[in-house]
Amino acid sequence: MHVALPLGLILLALNFPRKAEPVMMMAQIIDRESVAITPSVHVRPVKDKQVEKDKVVKDSELAKERSPESKQDGALASAPVSMPNSEASELNNPKPPYPAISRKLREQGLVLLKACISTGGTLDSLEIRQGSGYPRLDQVALQTVKQWKFIPAKKGSTPIPMCYELPIKFTLE
Repeated sequence: MHVALPLGLILLALNFPRKAEPVMMMAQIIDRESVAITPSVHVRPVKDKQVEKDKVVKDSELAKERSPESKQDGALASAPVSMPNSEASELNNPKPPYPAISRKLREQGLVLLKACISTGGTLDSLEIRQGSGYPRLDQVALQTVKQWKFIPAKKGSTPIPMCYELPIKFTLE
């Protein structure tokens, strides 16, 4: 018993005075529901039942689509459109890590990604719309978002495919 107590204290002492581990700085994700994000047009049936998922619409086209003259028959045509969501806590999407060399070189910038999300919430396509000016930051943003899960866009309660601009901001504080 007398041996176990000192042995426990020795093990505790070996583990106690640890050097603080470096904290990895993360990129900041800015508000995704800003004017910069543009949804695609709602799904329209076509002969081969394919959807134009790469089309990104401007706010004026979305307003025209929601106007009374453009309404089609059925409840889906008049239902509100909700954006895809990648920030819900249950998705556990990590923020992009800030590359150590980029921190050392004081590289900062905004990466605009075009993300196309399927009705199942998976990423159909992802591309860089506008780079930050630093390829290292652009690639980290791209590689991180490729691993994300999404809650799909919805028209009413029906999931729809949608492309939108996803801003990833890298800032040093």
